[in-house]
Amino acid sequence: MNMLMRALAILLVALALARPAAAGENGECDLDCLICPGLGDPEHYAEGIMKALEVLAPGKDKWLFRSAVDLTNDFGIPAAMRPEFARLMSTFAAKGIRVVIAVQPTRGLMHRDKVRPEYAYGFDYPLARRNLATFLDQLRQGGAVVPDILPLVDTPPQPDFFFRRDHHWTPTGAKVTARIIADSLAGQPFYAGLTKKSYRTEPGVMVPKDGTMSRGLKRICGNNFGFQYVRGFQTIPADGDASALFDDSAAPEVVLVGTSNSATRDDEAKNYNFEGYLKEYLSVDILNYALPGAGQDGSLIQYLHSEEYDPKAPPRMIIWELPANFRLETPLSYRQLVPAINGGCAHSPRVLAGARHELPGLRTGERIELLSNAGQKRQDLHDLPGFLQIDIGDRNVKDFYIITYYDNGSRDKVWYRREGIVDGGRYYLELSRAKEHRGANLLSVFMEPVAPLETPTTLEVQLCL
Repeated sequence: MNMLMRALAILLVALALARPAAAGENGECDLDCLICPGLGDPEHYAEGIMKALEVLAPGKDKWLFRSAVDLTNDFGIPAAMRPEFARLMSTFAAKGIRVVIAVQPTRGLMHRDKVRPEYAYGFDYPLARRNLATFLDQLRQGGAVVPDILPLVDTPPQPDFFFRRDHHWTPTGAKVTARIIADSLAGQPFYAGLTKKSYRTEPGVMVPKDGTMSRGLKRICGNNFGFQYVRGFQTIPADGDASALFDDSAAPEVVLVGTSNSATRDDEAKNYNFEGYLKEYLSVDILNYALPGAGQDGSLIQYLHSEEYDPKAPPRMIIWELPANFRLETPLSYRQLVPAINGGCAHSPRVLAGARHELPGLRTGERIELLSNAGQKRQDLHDLPGFLQIDIGDRNVKDFYIITYYDNGSRDKVWYRREGIVDGGRYYLELSRAKEHRGANLLSVFMEPVAPLETPTTLEVQLCL
């Protein structure tokens, strides 16, 4: 029914876009003349970066929205994945790590006054707010610390929380979110035990933003609404000691993971100072592992696989900036993250080790057996609560299948497709606990590339508890 309603909404908007734009007294058209009928055509969003912009919806005052993301009413962890999320949080807790999830509302929720009814694509603010509240409760019930962002949604700040034609938040959005997080943690016992440092924030460069949506408009219609300019900010140690910015003598107690909204980038105009505002309001140093273009868990994987994460000396707190449209619905995420938190095979007893493979190359569809549990050395691995650790010498290999076979004829095939910005090399996979594999013994593990592997590399797999 939801898909039918959305399809109907797209059709109605397409008809609205097909109407001619109004002209002014002197023959000039208003801003709608920059909007073309093709904006509502799903075919324009079939490939590449345009997939993430589906479908561009004109708003008031030169705003642009994405119907599938900004104007969604659906939030929340699917029921089947809520126990998995709770298991993830309990694994962090067992290491003494408190996970604070900073949920970022959608642009439609924060700027609903800019949504035009004729281009709303079924957006229903009361419904979306209720579903967002449910999502926050699900995260809390799973064991995360989740600051209450609903008052922020009810009374959005001025100036703009988000850029008008871009999916990122502005420095204002970063600032007010950091303030809510700090206020919510003030009474937490674990926060009181963190080492405190003083920071201050000062004006930085002007941030020019044409925006991903404005570029999409130009690609489809040949027009755009131009740049939006906002003041950027930077946060420095309060005592003015610049060397403190690079002080890495002590293991970090607080780590930030998340998306491009939180990432530190070389281009100052792409930094929104979320990390800086957190430092100032929390009075703590922060190790920033947020990454642009890494999805909902890519930066978390990057950190847990790095040398800066030590499962024997973990951070006290991880702040996870998470856009509300990420639903934490992917089983593979949990099957990777839990072994990574525990430190992989280096911190677990080895059960079975596959031979190291020198691989000259593989064609698409060709498989290589990484591990075999057959013959005289066959072990009883029925219902083993273990995981695979797969090490690939070529760190650029990030798109492949791992297929595990069992002696009852069942198989478990998973697809790894790691984002380009996230390091390759090491991959984890918990053995499946699906009912079709229960009572079955593991026989073998294969790798199958999605694209040809033309460069020689090495492959090694270990099965650990």
